[in-house]
Amino acid sequence: MLALGMSSALAQSPYGNITDKDNAYVKARQERVIKKDVRFADPVSVTGARRVAAAPTELDPSLFVQPEGELMLMRRSGVDYLPVWGSPAPAEYTEKGTYVVKGTDGNYYFKNFVTNMCNGGTWIKGDVEGNVISVKTGQICAQLYYGTNNDLFTYYLFGLRGEEQTGVDYSGNEYTYTVYVPDEEVTEILFTIEDDGTITSQDSELLYGGVEEVDGAYNWPGQGDMGCTFYPFDEEPQVAPEGVELSDYVHSYNAYLSDLTFRMVPAGVADGSLYVKLADIVPDGVVKATIDGDKATFANNQFLGLDKTYSTLAYLKTCLFYKETDEWGWSTVYSDELDEVVLDYDATANRFSTMEEVGFVVNAGKAAISAHENYPVSSFYQFSDNAATPASPVWVQYMPYTETEYYAWGYAGFDIYTTDVDGNYILPDKLYYTCYLDDAPLVFSTETYPDLTEDMVEVPYGYSNNDIVGGGYRTHYIYFHTGDFDRFGVQTIYKGGNDERRSPIVYYGEQVGISTPTASATVVETTYYDLSGRKHNGLVNGVNVVVVKYSDGTVKSGKVMVK
Repeated sequence: MLALGMSSALAQSPYGNITDKDNAYVKARQERVIKKDVRFADPVSVTGARRVAAAPTELDPSLFVQPEGELMLMRRSGVDYLPVWGSPAPAEYTEKGTYVVKGTDGNYYFKNFVTNMCNGGTWIKGDVEGNVISVKTGQICAQLYYGTNNDLFTYYLFGLRGEEQTGVDYSGNEYTYTVYVPDEEVTEILFTIEDDGTITSQDSELLYGGVEEVDGAYNWPGQGDMGCTFYPFDEEPQVAPEGVELSDYVHSYNAYLSDLTFRMVPAGVADGSLYVKLADIVPDGVVKATIDGDKATFANNQFLGLDKTYSTLAYLKTCLFYKETDEWGWSTVYSDELDEVVLDYDATANRFSTMEEVGFVVNAGKAAISAHENYPVSSFYQFSDNAATPASPVWVQYMPYTETEYYAWGYAGFDIYTTDVDGNYILPDKLYYTCYLDDAPLVFSTETYPDLTEDMVEVPYGYSNNDIVGGGYRTHYIYFHTGDFDRFGVQTIYKGGNDERRSPIVYYGEQVGISTPTASATVVETTYYDLSGRKHNGLVNGVNVVVVKYSDGTVKSGKVMVK
């Protein structure tokens, strides 16, 4: 059983929420500069010591070319280090993976040798003599472009030694911590090749990681490994059969059992099976469901491949999800592993769906649930970009225009759903909205909104600047700089299927043109409040105010007593 925190992130990893632009080791490097009480080593001078080659100014493509020889995906165990609040933290792992090439030259080559630097990983050479592999330090183990200036970061492989130091906390109490510095005396990392093909570290206490060289000094951002063993691994990632064409499918799921969420995935039906590229973290990983009549069955523990962010062996876990709420109103979603998940199949609509709280976990390893991505209550259907009337916006918050000594503005907050009035997914990049002051569209002029390059009336769903906050997220805020109106309204616009259709204008405090849900409207969100206005993740003891939002923009509310 796995407890999942109720966070705003929709896809999680066992190492926290990390995006492509927030790589752990780059973030750690930035924190090193910002954070004063850091636990990394200060830059270490290497004057007079063994030096690595000067950091290149351009990416070296040859470092990423797979060497000639036998390619092997090997399961990996050991201890890795990641920066946590500025301090490197160790954690054991048993189901990471690494690609290894047994070269035609007799040597071994390792991909992503430092596991948590795999986004910028290169091939590391290990020289073989007898049954011993010697991986020389000083090799480039990660190289990538990063940042707004697209700067090149190059990391060299080093052994690291720990030095205990004493600090004083904010209460004046002393504490000890370990600082790691590159060890110039470590010139190689040794492994033994066992008879069964296992590769075992000869020094389980040696920590090694990627180190950046800056102006003759070394910085370690906190990623490293120690005590690694590489085991033969014979599972092959599941792929769609040759000739199966994958097209755009809508994957809907109920994130944390409280938030209907949509995404596009490549999928296709062929030879009585559904094939889906489900995992963000393993883009090429394919999951399969066997279709039998009006049912589609996903088997547990389908191997998706080696993820490119954490070097874990990724599997599909089929799970039952459920939520528990404690006495303070905090809810936690749990997942229990199932042997399979069965979805209903409507062949006419080409739709796979369920009314049960079952779904999928993209998992780090096979032994136990350790989620990279969670998809409760999953459904799939083939996407078609048709003309559609978008769901009406739903008001969240509003502050009238106010002039004070410090500021003069008002703001409007509202939700915009990427669904039509029937609850079907529509494309965010064809979705717009217009704000109204009374009956007149609000013109976002370059004079009033200096971030704009031209006047704008129809705001793209994904656009944001200092006055327009949204940027691809459902909740949008508009800051306005006039009070010369009586009503503020919002209207959504969809330009799909070579047509343009609009929702009614929804004014704050009113639901213009909408009184009851249409017959085809579906529930898109249910929100729970207590009488003090505090939001909860479900019903709590006492009087609850329940607000139900429908796909056509209708909002209904009522009170529920829980004893």
